Amino acid sequence: MKGLAKIIGIILGILGLSSKASSKKKAKIRQIDRKVKQVKEAKKSVETRQKKVKKAQKKATTPKKRKKIKDAESFLKDFAKK
Repeated sequence: MKGLAKIIGIILGILGLSSKASSKKKAKIRQIDRKVKQVKEAKKSVETRQKKVKKAQKKATTPKKRKKIKDAESFLKDFAKK
């Protein structure tokens, strides 16, 4: 009986240690998941800023259309009005 109790105690001890180990692994996984989430959020914010910058660059590079000058007199009149 004493031998059987020792064996049961050893088995329960091993199971207890294994549960501690699994809880440590789960804690590490949670930390990794938090870091992944932070990285995804940072990546998303960078991408949105990048889109805004590209949009501004595209807007700045589009050439402005100017009116064609037909004759000097009309040009001078328009210029004088401004």
